[in-house]
Amino acid sequence: MTVLIQHHRRSVLAVLGTLMLGTGVVAFGVSPALPDAAQWPVRQVMETMNAPLVVSESTTSNPEFLIHQSQLTRRDDSLQALLKRLGVDDREAQTFLAHDATSRMLLTGASGKLATVTRTSAGRLKTLSVRWVDTNSQRISRLVVEQQEGAYQSRIEQPTPRRLEQFGSLTIRSSFYAATDQAGIPDAVAAQAVEAFSGDIDFQRDLKRGARVSLVYEVFELDGEILFTGQLLGAEVQNGKDTHQAMWFQAAGQTGEFVSLDGASQRRAYLASPLAFSRVTSSYGPRIHPVFGGQRAHKGTDYGAPAGTPIRTVADGVVSFAGRKGGYGNYVVIQHPDKAATAYAHLGRIDVRMGQRVQQGQTIGTVGSTGTATGPNLHFEYLVKGVQTNPSRIASDSSVSTVAVAQLPGFKQEAKAMREQLDMAASVALADAQ
Repeated sequence: MTVLIQHHRRSVLAVLGTLMLGTGVVAFGVSPALPDAAQWPVRQVMETMNAPLVVSESTTSNPEFLIHQSQLTRRDDSLQALLKRLGVDDREAQTFLAHDATSRMLLTGASGKLATVTRTSAGRLKTLSVRWVDTNSQRISRLVVEQQEGAYQSRIEQPTPRRLEQFGSLTIRSSFYAATDQAGIPDAVAAQAVEAFSGDIDFQRDLKRGARVSLVYEVFELDGEILFTGQLLGAEVQNGKDTHQAMWFQAAGQTGEFVSLDGASQRRAYLASPLAFSRVTSSYGPRIHPVFGGQRAHKGTDYGAPAGTPIRTVADGVVSFAGRKGGYGNYVVIQHPDKAATAYAHLGRIDVRMGQRVQQGQTIGTVGSTGTATGPNLHFEYLVKGVQTNPSRIASDSSVSTVAVAQLPGFKQEAKAMREQLDMAASVALADAQ
């Protein structure tokens, strides 16, 4: 998008004389009005004048405009190509950017940086700003190049984004994931909502058509743009006659967790899903085999997700197998304290080893398509006493954490405030529906 802003416009000076035939001016005069003035003779006076033509400077030069223009950097960008897309035609600026060590960060690292220039209509560079976000640390960096006293100077800034609380709401028409997509709810927030209610709701099967979900979550904004989301702060699910509420609570010096608004922990011994955000592509039970054809028993749940998506263990345990196994491809089995086990197949990469102790939520590998698979996916199994069991039972079989926070300092005030925010989010959803 390009925005034009007029920099200055000088007023046009009045022309002091009228040039006629290059030498003279003809003037006509009428005597003052007296009684019967119409009967008085008219006297014509002709006088030669030397009147030079005065022309405003603005009529001989175009007014200067400053143009603000932005582009995202591309993987195959060169400095010349990026400047051309930004409309910059400035040899001095290009030379500075090519030789300045700080400015080289413009095209180093990942692509997708937001580059914004202020330039003249003739392509002369006034300022350059390049912003990017480290996805791991969520730290924002900004390269600034600008003219000062006739020379270009560069610097790196570390701006602090502004934290905001945002409401989100959705109504289930077909599935939870389709509703989040339609409502513009970030994937990371949707995944946290699934996790917050993992012991109460199976988001794949339990939500009825017309169920309403209200969310309160963090976003981080800079220069009027939301750069990334943060923690899900509270959620409410109205599913038929049932209402479930949860909030994020973190006591001083302790790890935060989802709890009910009455103070009971939402944490379960098992997570509902081994992927933070995914879609079930094949459930437990009979199905037509996608490779061999014919109806066969499917002893697990398949999750569709892009290759490289992190896979997490759903519960604490010890890795009892990590390696290659036939049609499973790269395969990991984790034995849990309650004697049950979970298995993860078709991994693209394995990040654990046999005998290693792992904690709930720890990354054990990534989604891949090794073994007998038609594409990137995770095949997930739940084994009870060695028998493959429907993984949907994990949530209902999972015991509640014994940690309670109802009596911790500050909880009641936070819970009261969250109830009010969830009421506001729900009212927004109802207003949108009407």
